Amino acid sequence: MCRLLAFTSLERKSFYDVVGADFEKFVALSAEHKDGWGLAHDGQILKDLLAAKDSESLALASVETLTDGALLHLRLASKGITINIDNNHPFTYGTTTFMHNGTIRPSDTAEQFINQKYKGLITGTTDSERFFYALLSQVDELGLVEGVRKTVNLIRSIADYSALNIMVQTPDTLIAVCEFNEENTTEWSGPDHYELRFTQRGEDFLIASTGWGNTDWQHLDNHQMLVI
Repeated sequence: MCRLLAFTSLERKSFYDVVGADFEKFVALSAEHKDGWGLAHDGQILKDLLAAKDSESLALASVETLTDGALLHLRLASKGITINIDNNHPFTYGTTTFMHNGTIRPSDTAEQFINQKYKGLITGTTDSERFFYALLSQVDELGLVEGVRKTVNLIRSIADYSALNIMVQTPDTLIAVCEFNEENTTEWSGPDHYELRFTQRGEDFLIASTGWGNTDWQHLDNHQMLVI
């Protein structure tokens, strides 16, 4: 469904500084993943319902926003999920940001794992936002890495899902999880649709979805988590 791109760096840089001219190739994926975009950094989020390729706000933010880590999400809404700004990723709480690629059915599956203190913060209708608050609930109890791991495993054990691919960023850590259902290919645009790829360029680390020329990057295998 959606496309994900994240980076972390030892210096404050823009997305364009880190990705280079290939950033435009990633943005071009919004011709298909056209239901809005969101960019999160340092606990702040910029969102738009325009396709990323048509958004002046993203064009400016991609070169002017300097940070040591950021998440960028291009949305293609799951069937039956409303297209509105509340449903756009990434989602944030404090300085923790989160984005998801895939579909979870029933869409409220993760809600049973959300602590009461977070339930009133839900503003949208997506499975992904509920996934996020369930994750925060587990992180409160277990810490970041184990909280992420347990949340993915809880949802995987009971839901019908296409993918639980996520990226989670805090001021100190970037986590990516590749978890997709190889038996459910209804949303795939190609055999590598839900694969994640990563690379390190000097002091910069990038991880992203496929489809924009990053075929030479290293693979994050299915059922694996990467912590930076």
